[in-house]
Amino acid sequence: MSNHISGSKRAALTLAALFTMHCGDDKASTTEPVTSPPAGGAGSVAAAGATGAAVAGTSAAASGGGSGTRATASAGRAAPTAPVTGGVAGGGAAGAAGAAVGGQASIAGSSGSSAAGAVGAAGAGGAAGSSASAGAWPMADIGADGPFMQMTVKNTGPSNGYQLSFPVDLGRDGLKHPIVTWGNGSGSTPDQYTLLQRMATHGFVVIASNSSSVNASLLKGGIDWLIMENGRDGSMFKDKLDPDQVAAMGFSLGSLATFEAATDERIKTMIHISGGSMNKSVVANLRGPAAFYCGTSSDIAFNGCEGDFEISEVPTIYANFPGDHLGVRNAATAPMIAKATVGWLRWRLMGDKMLDAMFVGPDCTLCKDTMWDKVQQKMLDVAPP
Repeated sequence: MSNHISGSKRAALTLAALFTMHCGDDKASTTEPVTSPPAGGAGSVAAAGATGAAVAGTSAAASGGGSGTRATASAGRAAPTAPVTGGVAGGGAAGAAGAAVGGQASIAGSSGSSAAGAVGAAGAGGAAGSSASAGAWPMADIGADGPFMQMTVKNTGPSNGYQLSFPVDLGRDGLKHPIVTWGNGSGSTPDQYTLLQRMATHGFVVIASNSSSVNASLLKGGIDWLIMENGRDGSMFKDKLDPDQVAAMGFSLGSLATFEAATDERIKTMIHISGGSMNKSVVANLRGPAAFYCGTSSDIAFNGCEGDFEISEVPTIYANFPGDHLGVRNAATAPMIAKATVGWLRWRLMGDKMLDAMFVGPDCTLCKDTMWDKVQQKMLDVAPP
C-alpha cells in the first residue's frame, strides 16, 4: 500500500474479494450477492478497478495513478486502461480521495471513505488535470469514459428485474447524481448496450429494465425505485441522487416506450435512438427538450424519426448517423452516438453551459460535425432554460 496511508488506517480496513457476475458467453463464474444491497434484491456485481483493473474475484491495487488514466471493468472482466482527456482526476477516482459503494471499501491517496464491505483500491497520488470543487461536476471528455469508476449490478431493483450502472464513488464532492431510465430494443437486454456504462462513468445513475419488450410502466418503475432508494435509510443511494434531474431514453421499442412515458412530469429530457413513433399522437407527450438520433434511410425507423421531428413542439436536436437501425450497437457508429448522448445529458441534467455550443444555434458543433450525415434543430436558436 502507499506510504501515505498510516499503519493504523491500514489495520482498520478489512479486505475482501470483489464479487463477480456472469456475462454473455464467458465461462461460468460464481455469482455472489452484494453485501447490504439496495432494497429489491441483491443482484450480482461487475466492479471497476482504478488505474489497475479489478479482476473477478480478487482485489486490485494501483499505486502512482497517472494523470487521467483509468480502467472500467464490467461484467467481472478487466478492461484495458484508456486515457481520459479534459482535465479529469487521475486514477479514475479523483487523486487523493476515493470512495466506494455497494460493499466496496476504497483506499486512495491519503484518505478513503467506504460504504462497507470488500475492497477496490485506487491509485495513490494520482495527478489531476483539473480538480472538482464541491457540488460542481468535473470536466470530462464526452467522447470517452468519464471521471468516475462505474459499477454494474444485474438483477436488482423492483422484483430483481433491472440492471443498474452507477458511479462507484456516489456523492463525491457533495454531488447529487441525475437519474436515467433506459428502454431496450425489442428482443434485447441491457447488457447489450455499452452506452449504459459510459453514462455511469460521467456521473449518471442508469436503471434499465431487463425486459426485451419494455413499456412505459417499466421505465417509470425504475424512476420510482431509485427515488425511493434516495430516501431510504441504509440505501447506498441515500441522499446521493437528484430526483429533480431525470431523463428517459431508449432504443427502437425502448424509444417508443419513452414517448409513452413522457407524460411523467419528473422527466426533464428525453433521448430517442432509432425510435420513430408509429402513433404520432405520442409526440405531443414531450414536455422538455429532446434529442433524436437515427440512422439514414437504411434505418427502418428513419421515416418515423423524420415525422417525429417535423411535429415536435419542444426544443429538439435531430441527428442522422450513417448506417442502419443497429447503429447504437455497431462499432463504427456507437461511439458517436455515445458522445452525443453524454453531451446532451450533461447539458440538460448537469447544467454544463460549455455544451451550449454543441447544440445551440446554426453553427453548433454537432451541426458542423461531418461524421453525422445530417443534423437539424428546432427551437434551439437560444439555449432553453
